[in-house]
Amino acid sequence: MRIYSNKSMKNPARRGFTLVEILAVLVIIGIASAIVIPQLATRDDLRAAAAARILVADLIYAQNMAISQQRPIYVRFDKANNKYSLLSVASSGGDTLMKHPMTQVNYIQQFGSATKGLEAVSIDSVDFDGVDSAIVDQFTVAFDEMGAPFAFSYATNSMSDLKNGVVAIKAGSFTTTITIQPYTGELTVQ
Repeated sequence: MRIYSNKSMKNPARRGFTLVEILAVLVIIGIASAIVIPQLATRDDLRAAAAARILVADLIYAQNMAISQQRPIYVRFDKANNKYSLLSVASSGGDTLMKHPMTQVNYIQQFGSATKGLEAVSIDSVDFDGVDSAIVDQFTVAFDEMGAPFAFSYATNSMSDLKNGVVAIKAGSFTTTITIQPYTGELTVQ
């Protein structure tokens, strides 16, 4: 026969949490979610980075096509319509669009509301300046048969060695800048 002490009967082992403890945890979770969830919902930094990766891949493709085909390939930016196109011929008389190698449709990259996942993305600025002072603030870059970049002017239908080449992609408050280096065509993303 077991004998139980009076002390163990009056103070049984504690099981579970008190209401105050549960409410404290819920308050902490609520504060944390109020801070974290809005950050996850926007993710404009990731959208800008994704759009920059697309642009860099297309610029590298244009440069490689110029080298492999041994003729100039152009990338024309249309900031107003939030898109850019890859061209095999650029001329004020009319452009010739390249075909996308996978889809076999005209090689046009559209940002904004027309593109799922990149609705908030826009082309913020485009600036290609040639060494020739008459070719500044252009919106078309050309790669020659060696892969070197040039600023192309539709006004004169001519190319000038690239002095400065910058494209800025924006999503919300985040901006990603792609710079094309003169002579080498090396791309840097900031």
